Amino acid sequence: MHVNRLIICGSPRARGRSAALCEAIRWAYEDACPDDRVDVVMLSDVHIAPCTGCDVCRRNVPGRDELYCIIADDMVRVRRLLNECDQLVVVTPVYFAGVPAQFKAFLDRLQPYFWTNRRQERKRPADLHVVGEGGDPHGFGPLVGTVRSALAVAGLRLDTVHDWVGLIPPDGSVPEGTDVLTGGRVHPASAYTCSGPDGVHPRAVEPRAETATGDSL
Repeated sequence: MHVNRLIICGSPRARGRSAALCEAIRWAYEDACPDDRVDVVMLSDVHIAPCTGCDVCRRNVPGRDELYCIIADDMVRVRRLLNECDQLVVVTPVYFAGVPAQFKAFLDRLQPYFWTNRRQERKRPADLHVVGEGGDPHGFGPLVGTVRSALAVAGLRLDTVHDWVGLIPPDGSVPEGTDVLTGGRVHPASAYTCSGPDGVHPRAVEPRAETATGDSL
């Protein structure tokens, strides 16, 4: 059975640590699974504008693409690849415990999925590779939470986090003998939680209550 894989590099830099790891992962998949399809999207090479909160996707009309967005840019192509993939791999640097602005714009533009039933369907697997120089005492738990939340509405389940922080030098070289598909400090995504005054997140999701008109309460 052939597998369609999509690799998204969330770095704004075209030749940084994240881009190098992204390419190494692509080569590893092509070598290990030559019959599979591997697509790569470098967010440094595409134009995806930030969500403006216009709510047009929420007020979509019958007969129009259920994922319609009023902003016409490269997100149309990236979203098609996202819909076609069987497995998603995300590579991103950590910026102040979170994701870069360019990657956050992509994640926010997944908002149209929220108003569809796709998040209720069987989830496809996703892996997250986090890259950084290291030294930030705040870690990157918020990054994992942001990615997991956004991907969930698009029908993706974040399974595994590969922590490469401090392991990849500026030239992007992967430590010799490392299998990039299983490398880094590997933990289940469920190991990353965020706590606050109202408890620990993520929590079990309960079905949304609906009014007679179909609007959420």
